[in-house]
Amino acid sequence: MRKIAFVVLSFLFITACSEGNGDAYITYEGNSNNWKGQLQLSRDDSSMNGTYSFRLLSGEMTEVENLTLNINEGGTILKEEKTLLDQPIEPSIQCSGCLPFDEDTIIPVVIRWNGKVETFHLKAD
Repeated sequence: MRKIAFVVLSFLFITACSEGNGDAYITYEGNSNNWKGQLQLSRDDSSMNGTYSFRLLSGEMTEVENLTLNINEGGTILKEEKTLLDQPIEPSIQCSGCLPFDEDTIIPVVIRWNGKVETFHLKAD
């Protein structure tokens, strides 16, 4: 019985400490006909840190050429001549002293690759 009480109290203590630092965690998601995007974001009142993740939905291609990711109207831009698709494309975002995203933020994404262009939005889920 003591072990169970110890485990429960430890869990409550860890949970209280992790939630008490003022950080908010938000996941944004969206997709187009060919791409799926996601942003895992940690933010407080004046900064944010996170990682975008983009994956081509079709498993038929192993690489793309002339990839350009334009996220949040130029807030993050990634350009690569050749990109292997064996893992997600994961640019990071870090901002200090900025106005961080919130649950209502809609993040526009434009992806250019292999002479094609697709646009979609990432929204908090």
